[in-house]
Amino acid sequence: MIKCPICNAEAEEIDKGRFDGTGFRCKTHGDFRVAASVFSEAKERTPGQWKNALTRARQRTARGERPLITSDDF
Repeated sequence: MIKCPICNAEAEEIDKGRFDGTGFRCKTHGDFRVAASVFSEAKERTPGQWKNALTRARQRTARGERPLITSDDF
C-alpha cells in the first residue's frame, strides 16, 4: 500500500505503467492521478494545497476520466 499525498491515509496504487506518474485510489479523495513532475519538484506542500490542486484537476477532467494533478495545479 502507498499513502495518499493529500491526507496521508493508506491508498491503492492504480493505473500503474499507464502514464508518467502515480494513480491513487483513496477512500476519502477517490481515484486521481499525479504527474511524475509533481513529485520530482521536491517541494513541501500542505494538505490544503493538495486539495486545491485536486479540485483544479477535477474541473478540467472529462466525465468518466480520472483527474490528473500537474505542477500547474499548485
